[in-house]
Amino acid sequence: MASKKEIFKLLIKEFHESSVPEVIRRDLVVPLNTSKVITVAGPRRAGKTFFFFQLVTNLLNSVPSSRILYMNYEDDRILPVHLRDLNELLESYFELYPENKEKDIYLFFDEIQNVEGWEVFVRRVHDREKARIFITGSSSKLLSQEIATSLRGRTLSYRIYPLSFREFLRFNDVEPAPDFAYSKMRFKIKKLIGEYITFGGFPEVALADQYLKFTILKNYYELAIYRDLVDRYSIRNILLLKNLMKYLITNVANLFSVNSYYRSIGQQLAVSRSTVIEYLGYLEEVGLISFAPFFSYSLKVQQVNLRKAYTVDTGLRNAVSFRFSHDEGRLAENVVFGELTRAGRDIFYWQAKNEVDFVVATNGRLSGLNVAYSDEPDPREVNGLVEFKREFGKKVEKLIVITKDLERTERKGKEEIVFVPLWKWLLLVDPSWSI
Repeated sequence: MASKKEIFKLLIKEFHESSVPEVIRRDLVVPLNTSKVITVAGPRRAGKTFFFFQLVTNLLNSVPSSRILYMNYEDDRILPVHLRDLNELLESYFELYPENKEKDIYLFFDEIQNVEGWEVFVRRVHDREKARIFITGSSSKLLSQEIATSLRGRTLSYRIYPLSFREFLRFNDVEPAPDFAYSKMRFKIKKLIGEYITFGGFPEVALADQYLKFTILKNYYELAIYRDLVDRYSIRNILLLKNLMKYLITNVANLFSVNSYYRSIGQQLAVSRSTVIEYLGYLEEVGLISFAPFFSYSLKVQQVNLRKAYTVDTGLRNAVSFRFSHDEGRLAENVVFGELTRAGRDIFYWQAKNEVDFVVATNGRLSGLNVAYSDEPDPREVNGLVEFKREFGKKVEKLIVITKDLERTERKGKEEIVFVPLWKWLLLVDPSWSI
């Protein structure tokens, strides 16, 4: 039986003698020559491994392949992997390439969180070797707060999400030209926005045959329940977890009340309110569910108001709920939430007599966005934005209604409201205009 070191050498040479898999470019940008450890985390199947191949391909323009080491810690040929094996990996590499001992090398460790104690190894290599280190892991096991603690200031963390709409188009062989809104291309883009809302943005799903998409998504959902949540947190009440997850994912873009939910299932499932709150925290931690709080400059006011729930991917939601046309507006709203999240914005909602779906805070300035995914928006969409402007005055820069296909600018009193189709808003060259 081959030793672990021999297996490592085999895999290293295999990587160097093979072509890097072709990838469809993602838009996430990370530095390649920083002294910090680069960490890329995100949901299972969001495309972390192929993003690594994208980075390797970029490096090969200026760095010999022998100075790049890629290792996937889910490769069955090296399992199980222990902390001591990580040391043998580096020894194997330098035995193959002793001439690189004093040169900058690039280490790509994929799904390294599967190795208990990996942090000790990464810290040591970072401190002692001339190495640029890149690591990935599913967000269920490689949470940003845990990374920051484990690597003690040595890391820059990035998050990869399911595909943005621009990336989704690229996966469908569409690369919008600058004048896309006025060309024949817009008809294909408008068709694909419907598919994006329905099936979401997981890369494998975007490339799969139509009849397989929901099957793949259902498998993702079950993996998320059992591997990302039940296994990680040793959850005992799986029935409650499934009920809570399905309730939230089915009711995206709705206000969520812990008390109301608990009253509806508390006796039926014989659970405590504190357990419901605990499980909500787990869903947020792994990134399957996110919440937008009420906008207020008072933290106390934020905390006493309900939050709006959103899911990481509309396809995941549709595969579980089997409801589409009735909920098209809320699904579109979830897509907008995802785009704002990718842009790194602070996202809130606001409500008085009418509602503002999204309040986006950027450098002390505010924008209000309502999603009215219909041919003719309800007047309440405009009224809510006007109320918001009157409440917060000069701090509000932009008032936007995101529509299905309507595009115009109108005035309501002194306020200017911009109407823009969702498909166009998602592809704006200058995102600051919209968000």
